[in-house]
Amino acid sequence: MKKNAIRIFVLLGLILTTYQTIINPTIIAAESSNKGEVRISKAENKLRKANQLLSQKFYTKQQSSHNSRDWSKFVKNLRLLKNNQIEIYVNNNFSKLKESQKQDLLNRAQLFVIRTTDQFKDFDQSAYLDGLSAVIFCDGEYLGRSKYLDNKDYVWYK
Repeated sequence: MKKNAIRIFVLLGLILTTYQTIINPTIIAAESSNKGEVRISKAENKLRKANQLLSQKFYTKQQSSHNSRDWSKFVKNLRLLKNNQIEIYVNNNFSKLKESQKQDLLNRAQLFVIRTTDQFKDFDQSAYLDGLSAVIFCDGEYLGRSKYLDNKDYVWYK
């Protein structure tokens, strides 16, 4: 009985070692094909860090602003997307502003986002001059967006 048990353990050991030598190359090959996923997660982490910094600096800007007409008093939140587009969430007081005041406010918000997240995205000079594409929301509804060829001019849907 002991001889049979020893033979079984020896056979199992041989089977396991051959199984490991057969499986290991495919595991290595599978790991090397995941480089694209690693790059994606690095880009997502970079964007997440950029948005965290943006939130922190925007909160500081709102708290330090004593002027009731400062652009940060009309904006609830700013968010940079992975396609270099900005989501701007405004409050109800935004709709009471004149058209020129709305444009100026949104252009200031765009510049704030570009300056704050430049260390993560490495924007070129054209981003500073032309701005980034923006989408504007108010109370969860789509309020407007920047025009396709002019990011500093806006189309309103409400």
